[in-house]
Amino acid sequence: MKKILFIFFISFCVFSYSQKNNFLTAHEDTLVFLLNSTRNEKDISKAFEKNVKFEKHLLKLLRDSDVFSYEFDSLSTMMSTITSPDNSFRIFNWNIELPKQEHIYHCIILRYNKKSEHYSIIKLFDKSASAFDPEYLSYSDKTWFGALYYEIIPIQKQNSTIYTLLGWDGNNQFSNKKIIESMEFQKKDAVKFGHPIFSSDDFRTKRRVIFQYNKNSYMSLKYRKIKKQQLIIFDHLSPKSPNLEGMKDWYVTDLSFDAFLLENKKWIYVKDFDAQQNSVSKRPFNNP
Repeated sequence: MKKILFIFFISFCVFSYSQKNNFLTAHEDTLVFLLNSTRNEKDISKAFEKNVKFEKHLLKLLRDSDVFSYEFDSLSTMMSTITSPDNSFRIFNWNIELPKQEHIYHCIILRYNKKSEHYSIIKLFDKSASAFDPEYLSYSDKTWFGALYYEIIPIQKQNSTIYTLLGWDGNNQFSNKKIIESMEFQKKDAVKFGHPIFSSDDFRTKRRVIFQYNKNSYMSLKYRKIKKQQLIIFDHLSPKSPNLEGMKDWYVTDLSFDAFLLENKKWIYVKDFDAQQNSVSKRPFNNP
């Protein structure tokens, strides 16, 4: 009798899991359709309307606790759905291309509180178009410097965790950007972006690091652990010619690398990083 009950219990669990997975897959298919429809729309005002429908459907789905661990195999090819290494939050992050190849970014953070076993939803509002001197200022969820994130790096401090985020921005018709952001959760699910944890090549401490480079070039920006050291390794950028010095739209990679090394909870700038000496024998990185 016990064996029969056990088999019945296992069968019920498998059936329940299958039903739940089918439910999430169906909603994922709807999200893929809505996001495709948004991006294929030529009329920008109609694209915004379709994006509202996509976002509403996503927000509704995020109320289901099983979403946190669901893979989103199809949707993740169209937008970022990455989870932090400590499993404390997950990012749902996408972009809409505007005229002249400019972009507006959307991001919803699904945060898990281990103490309360409660999920909360935090929506970010992209205000990067009006940002002034962004490498030295802090922002909130209401004044977010928008980007598409592809890497999350936790830095544990005394009573909190600061997360380093690596991101991409399509910027405009001439150039792209790569961004190293810092983020911390505060009380009542408030979010602070921009902590003074980046030393730079001009010896000023930055709250985020922004690289700008020519659209026809590329720039790698990757996190690596090498010989117990935590590093963010990136292509060094230089102007195409000396007369273009300071005109970031025309900066390209010059086949050398720089890096940030994590020391005492801060990222320290390392000029002319030797990739070969640190067991990286060839150009190791591509754009995400």
